[in-house]
Amino acid sequence: MTTKTLQRGADQLAEVPVSELSAQMIDWLTARSEGAPVEFDGTYIRHCPVLNEYKGIYSPSTNAIDGPPLLEREKIQLRYIDNPGHAGPGLWLAQACRFRATGHSVEWSAYGVPYTELALSYLTGPTMLIAGQRFIIAKTQVGKSNAPMVRVPLELITAEGGIMKKRVCG
Repeated sequence: MTTKTLQRGADQLAEVPVSELSAQMIDWLTARSEGAPVEFDGTYIRHCPVLNEYKGIYSPSTNAIDGPPLLEREKIQLRYIDNPGHAGPGLWLAQACRFRATGHSVEWSAYGVPYTELALSYLTGPTMLIAGQRFIIAKTQVGKSNAPMVRVPLELITAEGGIMKKRVCG
């Protein structure tokens, strides 16, 4: 994973490519953009309307209750790639939905139509929710970029097994 540390101290943030966001990072970023009160307990992103009073897990990256409504609201379409000759076999592709003129059906565009704000046409993930949430994060939080990056708490990265060994400190 390619990251860059942005600040020092307890609230240390690291810059991470959107294409490499883990489920926990996606959940935290989504909670922040949706205004959901959450806390990271060392394992999960939890609903926390009152400090240290957890009311369940918030996980739009894995939960069918939290994630699909966001994909629908943001008009994200998904496609599974099972062709071994394709650049991303075994991955889900997510892109903005393109409605035909009739408005009745959705057509997948093989090459996608880039979002002018993002300079990209799709993002991938191992599951449809992860791919879709990565695209939403890039679309709503990044701006024009071929390789969108976002800031996440360092504790979310180190909680995943010390993958920060490759980070570029700043």
